[in-house]
Amino acid sequence: MKRARPAILLLLLGGCAGTPSPQPSPSAAAALATPDPSRPLPLPLPDVVARVNGQPIRIQQILPIAKSALDKWKGAEREQHKPEALRGALQHYVDRELLLQEALSRGVQADTRQVDWSYDQLRREHKDDAGWATFLAEQGSDPQTFKAELRAQHTIAALLADESRSVPIAAEEIQAAYDRDPMAYAADGAQEPPPLDSVRAAIEAGLRRAKYDELQTRLLERLRAHAKIELYL
Repeated sequence: MKRARPAILLLLLGGCAGTPSPQPSPSAAAALATPDPSRPLPLPLPDVVARVNGQPIRIQQILPIAKSALDKWKGAEREQHKPEALRGALQHYVDRELLLQEALSRGVQADTRQVDWSYDQLRREHKDDAGWATFLAEQGSDPQTFKAELRAQHTIAALLADESRSVPIAAEEIQAAYDRDPMAYAADGAQEPPPLDSVRAAIEAGLRRAKYDELQTRLLERLRAHAKIELYL
């Protein structure tokens, strides 16, 4: 069976943390009281754009995400949407950091074989070393940092998989899903639907996947409520 390409958030691939940076000025942090994401950016842009429970997030880490959002705009419109794109990218990365920190605190680990497989699959999409180097440079990355981010993403995925197993799925939900289309669970070429008990686990897994976004949202709400998040953009 062909393995599906991993659902890795490649746009989160940012540069590795360098030397410690000085704290942004108080005026930059105070500007966050304004909720409008399109408000002017502080100039110059700080090296450290946020801290999540003390862990710094650097501008290089969010630039690839912001660039992807900005690529749909040209010229003056691109510049106009830059503050919103950078702040959206920062919020994305803050969420990533919250989930990763939670995973590590629970002792959740990525499957090294899956990380290696994901890396190899993505490497094969580039025909030579020059193409691969260009791709990594566009991500503000290098092979070591790239694999570290893949590991982080697999770690987050493992956390969410663990979390999903705690979501109760009522027997009535499973029955209703089966009743909507019993043949959807039949083997290829089958003329009759399978007995419910033989596909109960598959239906339950599908229902859990359908609740995945909701589960992640609730988890992030809990984490934000107890986290110390400092934003400097």
